Amino acid sequence: MSGNAPAAGPAVVEHVPGAAALDGAGWADLAGPEDFFQTPRWLAVQERNSGTTMDFLVRRRGGRPVAGLVTAWADDSVPWLLARPDAMLERAVREEDPEALERLRDTAGQDPASLLPSLVCGGRHLGRTRPLMGADARPEDMAALVAEAEELARERGAATVCFPHVDERDTGLVDLLDRRGYRSHPSAHYAWLPVPPGGWDQFLAEMTPHRRRRVRLERRALDEAKIDVRIEPITPELAPRLGELDCNLLRKYGNPATPEYSAGLIRWIGEVMGDDAMVSVARKDGVPIGFGMVLRNRAQGTEEWFGHRAGFDYEAQGKLPLYYDVLYYRVLEAAAEQGVPVLHAGIGSVEAKLARGCLAAREHSFLLRLERTPR
Repeated sequence: MSGNAPAAGPAVVEHVPGAAALDGAGWADLAGPEDFFQTPRWLAVQERNSGTTMDFLVRRRGGRPVAGLVTAWADDSVPWLLARPDAMLERAVREEDPEALERLRDTAGQDPASLLPSLVCGGRHLGRTRPLMGADARPEDMAALVAEAEELARERGAATVCFPHVDERDTGLVDLLDRRGYRSHPSAHYAWLPVPPGGWDQFLAEMTPHRRRRVRLERRALDEAKIDVRIEPITPELAPRLGELDCNLLRKYGNPATPEYSAGLIRWIGEVMGDDAMVSVARKDGVPIGFGMVLRNRAQGTEEWFGHRAGFDYEAQGKLPLYYDVLYYRVLEAAAEQGVPVLHAGIGSVEAKLARGCLAAREHSFLLRLERTPR
């Protein structure tokens, strides 16, 4: 809690008309250093990119914002499968997770598609799904936002409400959702790397001898192939090629994509985020063959970096070990040089990230089945 007295007076939940109005609603004051993907600027990107309806709920007490919750409508037309409840459950069932098998029976009725349409809450980004809680927020403020989202879902005829990536460390949210009847299954691990103050040399020194040798061999292979890797801003000239690489990765993992759409999104991110959006680009003979995007959050006087998306020319890459050099090693070097304390590596490939110094927390998808009634 802050030293300020909690706001007095009536407590209400306000519906903000769109991302452009979030700054005026006091939303930015609710987001902390780890909440980059819920900052007004990024939500403006997401609102344009989501392909669906998004809602922004602000809890006010005495006229002051104390908490916030973003929601997105998910049906079978939206392409963001890593935060869509049916796709997450299907993936967990394929992995034979016991909790997922229970959810398949007791929540999905043996049919993951029956979870749609769903109101996805807390952000559809990959990791750290949660309401924003300001310094003066109380547990009842979080409860009021979740209740409002559930009512919104019922009014629109949703089959479920979903919080896709709830961090196990967010115990207040976990307890609230449990009390409200949500059922859960594992959805991901969220990884982050405390950047060593000694930079690359300290990072290597803290590895196991086997891993240290592997990394040095990977670097040597890239040097011998004359791969040039640099961190640079997003420019309109670079966006079309990055769009091609981004589309390659999305299609590899079964997501619908076109180079033109990816390029337009990357260009838009560059316009909205300015120098807070960077790309680590690998070039061969001057042509980009791989990239990783890094987003900078400088909220409340603390800077943290977030890995976001990537893409590769798999034919040109061949067997070259581009992935971790572009997405991880070069970014870590730059972060250490600039005194950035944390690099957020997000979800996926958790074993490989742990082997490279990351910490990780388990995340769960929380589902509430709603009674379907005519609108």
